Amino acid sequence: MTLDQQSTGRLTRMDALQNQAMAQAQVRRRAAERQRIHAALKRIEEGDYGYCTDCGEEIAPARLKADPAIPRCRECMA
Repeated sequence: MTLDQQSTGRLTRMDALQNQAMAQAQVRRRAAERQRIHAALKRIEEGDYGYCTDCGEEIAPARLKADPAIPRCRECMA
């Protein structure tokens, strides 16, 4: 049995491209999470934390406990 070097090279390149795409997606997710956290800290400073950024209603404490950086109430997220 012989190894097809050309197809092995294509698979290696495909793996490298897939790994690169996954790494870039992770960087984007981390940046988005940092942005959400900074926005929540700004709401705390301004006294608006815990209130929906869309309708102004209070966000349920259980919802904030599950995700402290959540900006909207359940109804506005739907």
